[in-house]
Amino acid sequence: MARKQSRIANRHSVKPVKWAGLITLFCSVVFTHMSNGQALEYYRVVNDTGAIELKSSITPAEAKRGYAIVTLGGHIIKEVPAELSDEEYALLSDERKAQEDKAQQEKEAHEYNESLLLRYSTINDLNAERQRKLTEFDVRISILRSNMISLKDQVERQQSRAANIERTGREVPVVIQNNILELEQKLNEADASLKAMKNEKESVNQRYASDIARFSQLVEKHTSIKN
Repeated sequence: MARKQSRIANRHSVKPVKWAGLITLFCSVVFTHMSNGQALEYYRVVNDTGAIELKSSITPAEAKRGYAIVTLGGHIIKEVPAELSDEEYALLSDERKAQEDKAQQEKEAHEYNESLLLRYSTINDLNAERQRKLTEFDVRISILRSNMISLKDQVERQQSRAANIERTGREVPVVIQNNILELEQKLNEADASLKAMKNEKESVNQRYASDIARFSQLVEKHTSIKN
């Protein structure tokens, strides 16, 4: 019994030594930030050696290992778990994978919402930008259509020359044949570019429509919270 109590006493006596360095570091960081008038919030991370550290900023590598944001009094403001490797993700159950995917989607949605609120002040800002983008597409489409009309006219002229030569019983020169093939190829490429540009314009239009609806919901939610 005495030996058991001795072991318990020894085990408890080690803890202050284990945390002594961390406490000293914490006090040092606190003193520095207080002297600089900065907010007393810190990152609690695990360094490369596996030891716990308190820092005013963290590296991408430390963020991947997981971290916590803590206050001077030791209160945890936020905990961010370590990122899963591809191997760890493959071992997860379907239910856990669904949870991880949902968490990632929610994170991306939150970041996108913040981005919208930072970039725009009102719905009018979004509408004005959408109209400006769509107008740019209209100008490019108009130029492309004009070029296609010119190409079609050149093709028709070359084909007319070839037909006149054939009617005289002569063989159409190779240069004219090549001109027709080259012009037709350019016309086909222009037509493909026009279709792609129209699709891109529609995609941009839909994206702005989605952003406008999303922004409206965010503003409405923010207004209801304030009230």
